[in-house]
Amino acid sequence: MLGIELEKPCGVLTMRALEAGLLINVTRDRVVRLLPPLILTTQEADEIVKILVPLIKAFNAETA
Repeated sequence: MLGIELEKPCGVLTMRALEAGLLINVTRDRVVRLLPPLILTTQEADEIVKILVPLIKAFNAETA
């Protein structure tokens, strides 16, 4: 399990990620939780990062 804590509530990211083909969960209002399988390949990890990083950057750029 991996968690990424953001500065503001980020529940909207769950739908944005789903639209981009990535299933995530938000806990404690500001923590993006990832539950990758134990047999995750490097290529799959790279794909997750490729999808998630731009979503988080765009989200952080939005005003609160």
